[in-house]
Amino acid sequence: MHQLIHSPLGILVIASSIIEVSGPLELPVRGCLGDDPADIVRSLQELSKREARSRYFDLLSSERLSELVVYCGVDLTPYRNEYLQQVEALLAYGSALRHFAAQLLEAPGTANWFVDLDRRQQEWVSSKNCAPEVSSFHPDLRSHGSGITKPRYAFWTTTSVGECLSGWLHYLRWGEALREPPYYRWRLEVLPTARVYEVHGPQDWHTLCLAYPASSRLAYGKVPLETLIEPNWQAVAEDWDGIHLSVGGLLTAERVRWGIPGTQTHLFGWDVESTVWLHWVFGYIERLPDVG
Repeated sequence: MHQLIHSPLGILVIASSIIEVSGPLELPVRGCLGDDPADIVRSLQELSKREARSRYFDLLSSERLSELVVYCGVDLTPYRNEYLQQVEALLAYGSALRHFAAQLLEAPGTANWFVDLDRRQQEWVSSKNCAPEVSSFHPDLRSHGSGITKPRYAFWTTTSVGECLSGWLHYLRWGEALREPPYYRWRLEVLPTARVYEVHGPQDWHTLCLAYPASSRLAYGKVPLETLIEPNWQAVAEDWDGIHLSVGGLLTAERVRWGIPGTQTHLFGWDVESTVWLHWVFGYIERLPDVG
């Protein structure tokens, strides 16, 4: 809970969940809390006065929460001029929602937010009707660059949520890399021998970067290059087959600075719960229904 209310994305998801349960703000703002930092402060103050009853968020399904997580990530874009001021407002007043954060993490819909990879529910989504196969697996493990902390090219999966769609499908519809349907889907079984590193928060990400350090920088703002590190993906691949970022990891680590100067880390650009695969470690592959 502590890390959730010290993450701008985590705070925004808590606020969106409150609005989903108890109704819109009285303030006339665009989006969830508004774009102007002053509106964000007033919105958080208004929400903090609502009553966090027992089982407050129980009516929010895991599927609906998955949508809210993606929508909040898209809405809180760091490429807006006012982003840093928005983050400052969220972090300054987000602690007022602490009691709601506790209730949210006790709700059934968040039960899988901080769990390890479900090896039977991994989904791959493509805009092309081409099945995933080992012959087309050619990862480029050089740094993506520009402060985006992932490999230049790799194979990615996300976890199916209930009987509905994965977070990736929501992101394809609403995110910055907007793509038109149809979306082609496959489910892949991850072999039990696959070595998967789990990221459930900024400390996990920081530990990975410390073990396999490479220089990095922010993709926004002004921070000297030498003050940040990210993973050296070629070195990571010597010990691990995949890196899994859980929903909880996304909400507490994405765009969060962690550590001391010189070895500070900043996970950026993962967007949804997902796993990056550095080696082909899949068994059974099942075609899922397309989404139009």
